[in-house]
Amino acid sequence: MEAMGVRLCGARLLVVGTVLLVAAGCREDLVAPANGTCPDFCPPEQLELVDSLLLDNVVSDSAFSGYVQPYDATGLQVYRDSTEGGETASRAVVVFETFSDSLLIASADTTRGAVLGTDSFVVQLPVRGRNPAYTGLEVILYRIPVGTDSTTTFTDLDPFFADSTLLATVPIPDSLTSDTLSVVLDPLAFPAFGPDGNRAAIGIALRSPSSYVQIGSAEGNDDVELIRHVQLDSAGVAVPRREGKAAAFDSFLASPQLAATPDERDVGGSPASRTMMRFDLPRRIADSSTVVRATLVLVPTRPIMGAPGDSMVVIAQGLAADVGAKSPLQGIPSDSVVFRVAFLTVGSADTVRLDVTDLVIGWTQDTTLARAFAVRAIPEGGSVATLRMGASTSGTARPQLHVTFVPPLTLGGR
Repeated sequence: MEAMGVRLCGARLLVVGTVLLVAAGCREDLVAPANGTCPDFCPPEQLELVDSLLLDNVVSDSAFSGYVQPYDATGLQVYRDSTEGGETASRAVVVFETFSDSLLIASADTTRGAVLGTDSFVVQLPVRGRNPAYTGLEVILYRIPVGTDSTTTFTDLDPFFADSTLLATVPIPDSLTSDTLSVVLDPLAFPAFGPDGNRAAIGIALRSPSSYVQIGSAEGNDDVELIRHVQLDSAGVAVPRREGKAAAFDSFLASPQLAATPDERDVGGSPASRTMMRFDLPRRIADSSTVVRATLVLVPTRPIMGAPGDSMVVIAQGLAADVGAKSPLQGIPSDSVVFRVAFLTVGSADTVRLDVTDLVIGWTQDTTLARAFAVRAIPEGGSVATLRMGASTSGTARPQLHVTFVPPLTLGGR
């Protein structure tokens, strides 16, 4: 791009919002002697503002997955999308802690009474987000195996999301944005409750053509709870009591998605993926130039994937050291967070731009810093939303670094 020249005489440099250079023109000084006025003593050099789009300076990039697993996420995303001829979905799974064979008869006493029978179960379901554009949503609860764990896949549990294991249908009020819903279940809702060691597990799905809800999780200190109402034996008299159990394990499982090609990189999703990018900064920028603005430009190779109506936030974060998948991240100054992020909507294919000015300035000031970014989602792991973008090998979709800088000024030709 063409450089812009500004005569440096009585000049001022002003930066407001995006970069604006204002140079005050030469003027006669009525107080100073005549032999010391402009333009006689103005230096002949020019102050240049250079725009440079670095097309081939991403020397390598790598995508790594697994930074946050769905069972470690602070929320459980449940969605269904049937708008493209097929169906994709994610379902939450919750395995509850073990219930007791006996309970305290009174809180002020240590005497325990044997559980004579179960009157009912109650599921406390924390709904912490939803797509407000869709109405008439229903959450469906199913009975699933208590052996469900981190190795269980979406396909493994698919047979259990069926009419034969249906526990309840829970309408979500159209006005609800965040609330806990209570669902009463039959005392025989879990037929194998005793043989399963007084344990129960549920699966949570969404009935909707296309939408999503966010359910609380144990990692977010807002997990699904199962309450058992029972009768205790108190010296031959049956007395009612209740016992609540939190999640011993919770997660959400998404249907498999099309894998990225060798020329694509993923950011976000669940398990969470990050893309590491390494740069070769040209010497004319790295040596003595003043970086005014730097923007990382990312080109999606397909629309943002995820639940209908969902969104995601991505951020560029410097690497404290470049050691591959386990590269430690630099801290983010609080005053720069807002500039480094981009807000993306599922279904959008727009080019993504991240302001990385402070990071690139750091590279010019400290040659020991790794010239590399990690591009990741915030928060990570709680959503299936994924940015799939071109890699450095992908031709026109490769990432780019757009740098605006001022080359060093040499006065008097020295």
